[in-house]
Amino acid sequence: MREALHAIDNELFRLPYSATGEEVSNFKKLAEKDLFQCPYCNAKLIVKYGDERGLYFSHQHSEACAESKNIDKAEKRYFKQTERETKIHKVMINIVHDELTVQAKNNPQITVDYGYKAKSYLKEYPDICVKIADKQFALSIITDVKSTADSKLANQITKRHLYFLEQGMEPIWFIEKKEQSIEKDKNSIVLWDAELSIAAKTNVDKEWDSTLAAIVKDKMFFKYFNYPASMDNLAIDVRSMFYIYSNEDRIVVKVQRFLKDRIVKPYRAFLLNEGYEIPFAEALVIKNNFVLSNPDIDEQNRKEFIKRYQLFRHEYQERLRIQEEERQIALQEAQEQEEKLKKELEEEQKRKQQLPQDILKQRNTLNIPKKMSYEELKSLLRSNIKLNQREQMELWSIMPALRHDFQFIWELVVKNECKSFDELRPILHMALGKR
Repeated sequence: MREALHAIDNELFRLPYSATGEEVSNFKKLAEKDLFQCPYCNAKLIVKYGDERGLYFSHQHSEACAESKNIDKAEKRYFKQTERETKIHKVMINIVHDELTVQAKNNPQITVDYGYKAKSYLKEYPDICVKIADKQFALSIITDVKSTADSKLANQITKRHLYFLEQGMEPIWFIEKKEQSIEKDKNSIVLWDAELSIAAKTNVDKEWDSTLAAIVKDKMFFKYFNYPASMDNLAIDVRSMFYIYSNEDRIVVKVQRFLKDRIVKPYRAFLLNEGYEIPFAEALVIKNNFVLSNPDIDEQNRKEFIKRYQLFRHEYQERLRIQEEERQIALQEAQEQEEKLKKELEEEQKRKQQLPQDILKQRNTLNIPKKMSYEELKSLLRSNIKLNQREQMELWSIMPALRHDFQFIWELVVKNECKSFDELRPILHMALGKR
């Protein structure tokens, strides 16, 4: 055994794992004066030192009592259970134990002990067992969650959680803060399997449920926060995470609350606030139960969340109003453009319909007879489109196909406002195709 109760004042002594020769000698002398006794059978304890176990207590002649042997076996099983944890795990457990032990001294209804010592007969151990009057609690700290082992760890935690409940203990879990992952732009927290397994349902979470019951009915609720909800009618189930970490040489707990959402990977949940820190000692205050949070801060957070929701709703509706105004302006501009194009088409059609009249007017102005001769056509083409001799020969070659309708050719020139024979040529070929 490495720990024993002082026979006189009942204080817990911890022997250092390693010690100098002088320190070992001093501890042995204290033991010879019957200073240390077994807390289970009250037998005298001696102090030993070895390379493998370091400095430790032992019954005389190594005849340990049955209870001590059970504790030793339980301790080995517990160390096997926690071998995956980081070095900070043991440090945090000792800090929690010390804090709760101080409270137990001032409150006879509280008893505190390491899990494997308090209930050596268990198959799974919490890190610390606490009894408050008739209520029993199982406190555990989780560290070093990795993607490669997360699912396996989550299964172990879930199994352990249910086992503690079967043993009449209420499980309380803390997790190392370095595991926290926040998506601020989506107002969400992304959880490990293990985190989702240990998320707590406290009385404060139930108050949050009541707060959200009315406003989540707003179909646009999650859009206000840019949160990608996994379903249309999300069940209201607020949960808590208690992250533990060192901050400026002190241990603190970050209280993080979220609305449970996805139950398949990735485990995304709606973040209710940024969370808040409280000293570890404050989180572990016992008032018929563990406090674990600050009720004044929780109340303020709920009020601020409602204000935030109302602000986001107003901003979202304002954006929709502006978008609708812009849509109406764009629609009006499109209609005006359509009217303009329609008017231009009507004017163009009217202009084309008036061309025959213009041709007649031009014919009258130029004193063109109703039946035009080739000489008349040639004269008009020379003066209007600068027809040269080569172009004249080309024109004469296609006259038979046009039935020597000289007046028709001139009307084509006028109607299409030709300025050269190059412009007239494709029009003549089109006319040939029609005839």
